[in-house]
Amino acid sequence: MAVDTVGIDRALGAIGTTFRLTRLYPPSHPAVIEALHHISDALPLLAALGTVEWKVGATGLHWHGQHLLPRNAQIAELAGLLYARGIRVVTLNPGMTAEHVLALFSVAMGTILPDDAALGRVTLTLGRRSSQRLERLRTPTPAAGSPAPLADGAPPGRAAPAPVAPPPPAPSSSASASPDNVMGRRAGVVFRPDALPADVEVKRAVAALRSAATPEEQRAAVEVLQALTPKLLALHDTAPVAAAIAALDRMLTTAQEPVLLEAIDKTAVALSDRPLVQRMVQRLGEPRVPPEEREALVAAVGALAAVSVPLVLDAFLATAVDLRPPYRACIRKAADRALEPLQGRLADNNPEVAAAAAEFISLTGSPQAVALLLPLLRHASEFVREAALIGLTEAGGREIARPAMPALKDESVSVRMAAARAVAAAGDPASTTVLIRRLEQEPDEGVLAELLRAIGRLGANEAFEVLARYAEPGGVMNRRSTTVRAAAIEGLGHIARPEARGLLELYSKDKEPTVRKAAEAALR
Repeated sequence: MAVDTVGIDRALGAIGTTFRLTRLYPPSHPAVIEALHHISDALPLLAALGTVEWKVGATGLHWHGQHLLPRNAQIAELAGLLYARGIRVVTLNPGMTAEHVLALFSVAMGTILPDDAALGRVTLTLGRRSSQRLERLRTPTPAAGSPAPLADGAPPGRAAPAPVAPPPPAPSSSASASPDNVMGRRAGVVFRPDALPADVEVKRAVAALRSAATPEEQRAAVEVLQALTPKLLALHDTAPVAAAIAALDRMLTTAQEPVLLEAIDKTAVALSDRPLVQRMVQRLGEPRVPPEEREALVAAVGALAAVSVPLVLDAFLATAVDLRPPYRACIRKAADRALEPLQGRLADNNPEVAAAAAEFISLTGSPQAVALLLPLLRHASEFVREAALIGLTEAGGREIARPAMPALKDESVSVRMAAARAVAAAGDPASTTVLIRRLEQEPDEGVLAELLRAIGRLGANEAFEVLARYAEPGGVMNRRSTTVRAAAIEGLGHIARPEARGLLELYSKDKEPTVRKAAEAALR
């Protein structure tokens, strides 16, 4: 059973960011100070879990069998460094502070030992060989001229082999825990106090895009983002790319100058790297994506419809039903831009692909949607026919009622149910006559219920008598099912007549719970 790792993921995200920044800048740099504040804010989430043990692997950290933040390159690098130094378990105890995390970084970089006092509430467990090596490092070096210690079991008078000289002693914990000393001893690193990491630069550029009001400000912001494009793509991170594309798409709605429009288009094309777009589409189907990141992904994938729509369609079919809404949101965001890539998939040999394309066509909101969906009502696959009717229901309009009516006699139950919903969505009361006629011929209770709901929604004059009759419990020999009765009562809720309300009040005291709940809901 999967364990909820939301709190741990948040804390680890802050730790990974801080680890990267401490390798670039001194601890007095504003970016490092801000990152340490984020760690302090996230640590209470860890403390609430009590003592937490992370297993250290060569490629990441693991907890209760789950790989924590597997896509986070900074955490993977930190874990890899710890693993290379023989550390196999990191134990976090309540009361841990950001300074203890900095000491953990120092262990990873090899500037302090894994049992240094600066680690505080963080305990590191080493593998057996690493523990032995640590003990050897602690063995004091014999003073010059003093006899070498005897090996265990060595005969008197025979000195043990001279031990290998240990490396220079580690600095004291008070000094080694200081990030200033850690950063100062790192050879080959040139500090650039005025420089910022690429992701920070990108965030600032995106913020400038959003706030730019005049054409001059917009043009300058786009030029900055265009210059940062190589760095942005080198991050291999979908979140900042999605935020940048979403900001460009938002600006596109207000931009008017040809030069600015060309710059926006050129920058968006440079960012629409196909593998990266594919990763954005896959990310949309993941269950634990922060709302802000998901919103940016939806906007970005929708903006890149020419590239993304085929990928979205394939991912939609491969994703669990409860995780599909973000893909539908992308198509709604794309609107007319998604229409052309989808048209060709309507004729796909795979009925599932054609059905999904039909559903997506309706989500675009295009005036052409109805014309594209109507031929599919005669498709050989019931899945495609049902999807076409669902699409027509989404599109709405009185013109869909007549084409949908023949499907009320379809051999497929699901298609007949979809047809009843489509006729109701058309909103033409004149269609009630056809629906009432189908009531006497329909053998399936589910379809019968949809027909009754549709009759109620259309609200024709003859609807009340029909619905009142089907809401009755029936005789002993001809008892009506609660499903049908509840649907008729739901339909009565749409009838604006005093008699209808009187029946609802009566059935709100019915002995059947399903009927009673339907009446109570209709009275609200």
